[in-house]
Amino acid sequence: MSPIDRLSPLHDRSTRVSQVERPFSRRRLIRAALGTAVSAGVGLLAACGAASTGTGVGADPPGRPDGKPRLNTGATLFFMNSMGGPYAGVMEEWATSFRDRTGVKVETSPGTQDFANKLDSSFASGTPPDIFIYHQERVPIVTAVERKMLLRIDSYVKRDHYDLADFRKDAIELNRWKGGLYALPRDYGLQLLFYNVDHFRRAGIKPPPASWQDRAWTFAALLDAAKQLTVRSGGETTQWALRVNRAWRPWASFVYSNGGAVVNRSADGLATGFALHEPAAVEALQFVQDLMYRHHVAPTPDEEKAIGGWQPEFQAGRLSMFITNPGVNNWFRPNAGVPYDVGVFPLGPSGRRRGVGGGGTGWGAAAPTRHPEEAWAFMAHITSPEGQLVEVKVGQTTPSRTSVVTGPEYLDPSQPPEHKRAFADGQDYVVRDPVAVQWPDAQRDVLNAALNERFWSGKETAAQVANTIREQGSSYFKS
Repeated sequence: MSPIDRLSPLHDRSTRVSQVERPFSRRRLIRAALGTAVSAGVGLLAACGAASTGTGVGADPPGRPDGKPRLNTGATLFFMNSMGGPYAGVMEEWATSFRDRTGVKVETSPGTQDFANKLDSSFASGTPPDIFIYHQERVPIVTAVERKMLLRIDSYVKRDHYDLADFRKDAIELNRWKGGLYALPRDYGLQLLFYNVDHFRRAGIKPPPASWQDRAWTFAALLDAAKQLTVRSGGETTQWALRVNRAWRPWASFVYSNGGAVVNRSADGLATGFALHEPAAVEALQFVQDLMYRHHVAPTPDEEKAIGGWQPEFQAGRLSMFITNPGVNNWFRPNAGVPYDVGVFPLGPSGRRRGVGGGGTGWGAAAPTRHPEEAWAFMAHITSPEGQLVEVKVGQTTPSRTSVVTGPEYLDPSQPPEHKRAFADGQDYVVRDPVAVQWPDAQRDVLNAALNERFWSGKETAAQVANTIREQGSSYFKS
């Protein structure tokens, strides 16, 4: 049951705040914070230790004598999101329906540029958004909990009998630490293959399968198809088989699907050190590099600069395959310009089961929010099945609720791709991002630096770069 549905018909107005008083001044403070660059030496994680109002950090939340939640109908929540485009409409729809049901207003900030730094600045200034999109890959849950960044919501879930069973269990676990729940899942994404249907048909090649149990679609099968799909004329490549997506989760998926790991983990799930130097990981990374420099079925980074972005190349019919997440389907539908479909990630020679990078974002409330009750009610509202269906309409998510991701609206057969069921089925193969207090630093300063400078350029082999990463990264995992 949603906490909104348990509201009394007459809201308690004893603590009503006028629209001219604090909500206005707070909005002004927030806007000032969002427009100010982060001060030197002031970071989000240092600022997040601000004391909470006392609710939502493990204690039972306040309620009325009849057990129904008390909402301040004069409150205004500030809702901040890194996603723009169609999300402006999504957020407004959520805000309007929530206001109509509760009387609580929500001010939205979609598509916030330089989101991480502006979120940082808002915490540092003491005016964080009441609700914001929580990227656990940017701020690991262990760090968010340690710094009291997120409102703990266990007691709200328990009090309102809020049913978590429809959410994927692993999506819930992304936002849980040491027994506490700190956010509700928005999505649960993954990596898979988008491809040009006509290219495979013209080449007489069987397209990538949509079944995650298929064991014939391997690294070798991908390479064989790529060689046939690459077209050269007059010494130039006029059609590339694929682009190597050098973003973190896509390349890590090759490692996972070959039975390797990016980091080693302790019994409680904490990352203890890099594992890319181990044989399965090295084999997978070398395969990816060889696609560009040995087999020439994918452009090198320098060649990509001359060609341009992958989207216009796919639109123009000069690119056959691209590995990315289901959320990009929002671009493919109106812009692809060619028949497209999706297939599963290939299986490596050392892999027993596919594994792909992913996880998801969550909706969290700031621990210092002045409106914890209202923030919780809004979180429950936008993560309800009806709330998630608002996102489904714009096609830019892989829902975290099982009933939604397998429902008729999401799997609408009238909309491409034909095998979109692979989006939902692939959630079973997601490998969680590393969890460590300093993981974002290790990823930026060691992992990405070494890959960008030495590996993607082809200057060093996978084994050489992996050893460098292990040596330079060890200090980041010490407690």
